[in-house]
Amino acid sequence: MSNARKVLVNGTLVVAAAKYTGLFIQLFISAILARLISASDFGIIAIATVIIAFIEILSNFGITPAIVQNKTLDKNDLSNIFSFTVYGAILGTALFFVASWGIADFYDSEILVTICQILSIKIFFSTLNFVPYALLLKQMKFKFISIWTFCLQVVLGSFAVLAAYRGYGIYSLLITPVFTSSTLFVVYYSRDPLKFKFKFEKASIKKIFSFSVYQFLSNTLNYFSRNLDKLIIGKFLGMEQLGYYEKSYRLMLLPVQNIAHVISPVMLPVFSEFQTDLKRLASRYLEVVKLLAYLGFPLSVFLVFNSRELIMIVYGDRWIDAIPVFTILSVSVGFQIILASSGAIFQAANATKPMFFREVFTVCIVVCTL
Repeated sequence: MSNARKVLVNGTLVVAAAKYTGLFIQLFISAILARLISASDFGIIAIATVIIAFIEILSNFGITPAIVQNKTLDKNDLSNIFSFTVYGAILGTALFFVASWGIADFYDSEILVTICQILSIKIFFSTLNFVPYALLLKQMKFKFISIWTFCLQVVLGSFAVLAAYRGYGIYSLLITPVFTSSTLFVVYYSRDPLKFKFKFEKASIKKIFSFSVYQFLSNTLNYFSRNLDKLIIGKFLGMEQLGYYEKSYRLMLLPVQNIAHVISPVMLPVFSEFQTDLKRLASRYLEVVKLLAYLGFPLSVFLVFNSRELIMIVYGDRWIDAIPVFTILSVSVGFQIILASSGAIFQAANATKPMFFREVFTVCIVVCTL
């Protein structure tokens, strides 16, 4: 077995062990919360989360994969890029905080003001964590990342359930995102501290600009293709229907996240070593695609034919209206598992421009089908 393949396999096994253990914890916690919190509350959190994702894309500007892919960055460059993200964190947090009143008015939900303002904390720490997290990926510290992610998932999920039992309702759903982002930043930054510069050097940003600009544009288009449906449902069908859709979508995404997203974080740092040997890169990626297809398509069939049982077991009979949505979404699981890994191969090949045009095509299809 070649060294690259060995690193890929070992890294994938480490991430998979934490992911799959966390999957059962996540399902268990989600099942409890679904029985304690209303569908409309989940819908409100879904709207806030969708908008947060967009703010984080703006703040990131494709920096994380650019750092992993680039082999020429030194400590000074990383400190400059980190300083750039600090300003991005402040701007993004302030923007979301101020926009909370407008978001609440648009969706005619006063509680969205408070929810968005609390979740602005997540934006701040998530943005600060872009560079520390990228460094850990670059150093292939998959075990370290997986252990911390799993531990926080268990501990904070337990606190969320306890808060829901105590009657805190929708605010119980804020515990995990807020404290996960802040804790991970402290942990990751402490491992490899970076110097903050009030006046950072633009030359360091330019080193990753050609890569990150197309990564940023691709992320932005991917955001709209994946979230436009939720924004429309929340506006025109109401928070309760969005809650049913969101929980169905999240359940459908679990196999995608726990199969393709186990391999993708490992693919980028490992496959980026082959960025000058595209034939070898393509050969390695084809092996990954075959594996994902063997896993994804049978799983998709299973989910389609067992959608009712899965919804009833995981969420309970209060969520019976989510069954048709979950059934339809499950048809796409096999394709999504394969496609979810494609971004890493574009990044590894330093080909974010073609990735951007792929997202343009995807968005056009999505818009035409709405």
